[in-house]
Order: sequence, then C-alpha cells, then structure tokens
Amino acid sequence: MAELKDIQNHDSVHDQISQYSNLISLTADNLQDLKARVKDLDNGNYNRELNAVNNAQSKLYEALKDLEID
Repeated sequence: MAELKDIQNHDSVHDQISQYSNLISLTADNLQDLKARVKDLDNGNYNRELNAVNNAQSKLYEALKDLEID
C-alpha cells in the first residue's frame, strides 16, 4: 500500500482508495471464514458472536459501496 505522503494527484488517490477497498474486501472474506468455523463448533451457543460478525461484515460491505469511484 502506498504511503499517504505519496498522494499527489487523482490517480494516486484512486490507487489508494482501490488498495483500501481490497483490504476491506479481504477482511470481509476473513469474517465469512470465521463465521463458517464458528458455526461448525458444537460446544456452545455463539449467536451473539455471529451477530457481531454479521454486523461488522455488513458495515464493511457498506464501506466498499461508499468507496466505489468510477
């Protein structure tokens, strides 16, 4: 990821936003993997944790939409 000090024009801003979008997308994917692993557990009720992950994932997808620049 480019350093913020390297931002000098529209292209570099778009590049930075694209890199953050990729990072957000990767994080959302990792949360999806976490949910799948938690659902496989058979030693307790994890509804609270799953709800928290769902909420976080939803906010990440909202952020991705907000960062769309075309």
